[in-house]
Amino acid sequence: MQRVTFFVSIFLIVLLTNGTHSKNPGLKSRITSNGLNYAVNVALDVLSKDITNKAIPDQHDKSGSVSYDITGMKITKFTKPTSTVSLQPGGLMWRTSNIDIGLHGDFHYKYKKGIIRISDHGSFDLTGSGITIAINLIIGMDSMGRPTISSSTCSCSVRATGIKFHGGRAWIYNLFRGKVAKKLKSSIEGENGLLCKQLTKLVNVDGARKLAQLPVSVKFARKFLLDYSFLSKPAFSSGFMETYHKGEVNWYGSHGNIPFDSPPLPAGSSSSKMLYLWLSDFLFNTMSYTAFSHGFLTYNVTDKNIPGGILNTTCKNMCIGKLIPKIGQMFPNSQVMLNLRSSNMPNMTAFNATTKVDADGEIKFYATKGNGKVDYFLTLSANMSTTISITVKNEKVFARVLKLPINVHVKDSKIGQLNDFMLNFIVKKIITTFVEPKLNELGGNGFPLPIIGSVHFANTELLIHQNSLLIATDVKYLQ
Repeated sequence: MQRVTFFVSIFLIVLLTNGTHSKNPGLKSRITSNGLNYAVNVALDVLSKDITNKAIPDQHDKSGSVSYDITGMKITKFTKPTSTVSLQPGGLMWRTSNIDIGLHGDFHYKYKKGIIRISDHGSFDLTGSGITIAINLIIGMDSMGRPTISSSTCSCSVRATGIKFHGGRAWIYNLFRGKVAKKLKSSIEGENGLLCKQLTKLVNVDGARKLAQLPVSVKFARKFLLDYSFLSKPAFSSGFMETYHKGEVNWYGSHGNIPFDSPPLPAGSSSSKMLYLWLSDFLFNTMSYTAFSHGFLTYNVTDKNIPGGILNTTCKNMCIGKLIPKIGQMFPNSQVMLNLRSSNMPNMTAFNATTKVDADGEIKFYATKGNGKVDYFLTLSANMSTTISITVKNEKVFARVLKLPINVHVKDSKIGQLNDFMLNFIVKKIITTFVEPKLNELGGNGFPLPIIGSVHFANTELLIHQNSLLIATDVKYLQ
C-alpha cells in the first residue's frame, strides 16, 4: 500500500513532469503549492481507505542462537495524518505528522544452543502514535527527457510505541514489553530508522524505476506523435514548480527536424489555480509542418463529398457546367473532381484574444467520365485566413472554425479566360459544404494534453496570449 500512495503522489506531482535551456519550450507547465498539497492529500485519502487489513510481508531472521518468524501481519488501524508540501531549491519537502497506526501479527521463535532448545509462538499487537516523517524529494530529468526522483534527506520521530503479546508464554513477554516498545521505537525513528530506510528505498528504487518507464510522447490521430519530453530540470519557487517541455509534433515512426523555433512563452505570475499549461503556437505549427511535409494536407473532392450534383457538367438546374458554360461545353456529361492541396504549411497565430490560421493552396480541376477518362483543365491559387474558436474539455484542446473566407484566382487554365467571381462562388460553396465540416470534424477529435488518465480538469479557464494559449485549471483525481 505504501507503493500505491507514493506513486499516486508522485504522478500527480509530475503531472507533466529552472535550470537553463538552449531553446524555448513548446509547452510549459506550472503546478502550484495548492496542486502539490492536493496531490499528497489524494494519496493519503487513498491510503486511509485502503490500508486497514492490508497484509505486510512476513519477516524471517536470526540473531545469535535465536531464529524467529513474524507472519500474518496486518494493519488494524491507520489515522490519516496532516500533510504539507513545501517547495525549495531543487525539490520538494514532504512532511506528514500525527500518524497513528496499529498492527497485528503472529510470531514464532526458536532458541538453540548446545542441547538447550526452546521454542514458542503466539501473536502480538503493535501500536505507534504521533509519528512524523519529513522527506526531501529531488526532481530532475534523465538523458531521455523523463522526470527523475531521488531522496536527499529523511527524518522520522515517534512519540510513543506499545506492544502486547498473546498466547504461549505471553505473560512472561508482557513483563518486558516496555523495554521491547522502547527498543522498537529507537529502531523505527531517526534518519537511519526502519521507516526512513523503507521510504528512501521507495523513492530511490521503486519511484525512480516507475518514472523511468513514464512515456514522454503520445500518439494521436493515427499518424502523429506529440513529444513532451523535458528540455531542462524543473524550476522551483516559493509558490510553484515549473517544467519546460519540447512540445513538438512529429510524424509517427520518424522524427524529422523542425526548421523553426518556438517563440518565448510569457512568464506569468499566477498561482491561485492548481495547474497552469502554456501551449505555444509552435506546438500546433509543428503539427502543421509535419502534416504538410508528409503529404497529409491533400484531398480529392468528388460528387460523393458534395451532394446535389453541383459538380456535374451537364444538368437542368444548377451545376458547375451551368455556372461556367465553358466547362459544360468542353466536358459534357462528366463530373468535376477537385484536388485540394496546401502549397505551404498552414500557420497558426494567437494574439489579442484571437486565434487565426493562415493557409495557401492550390485547387486543380479534372473532368472525369464513367469510362475512367480524366482531363485536367484548371488550377486555382487559393488563400484563406481562418478565425477559430478554442475550447478545453476532457483534458483535450478542441478547435472549431468560426470564419473561413477564401479567395481564389486562376493560376493556369486550359479552357481560356474565366470569371473570377463565379469561380469564387463555386469554391466557397464547396468550402462551406465540405471543407469546413471536415476541418470541424478534425478539430472535434481534440488535441491531447499530456495528462495522466486519472487526473481530470475542474474550474478550467482558457486565455489567449501572444503566441500561446494558457490553460488555468484545478484538478481532480478520480480512481
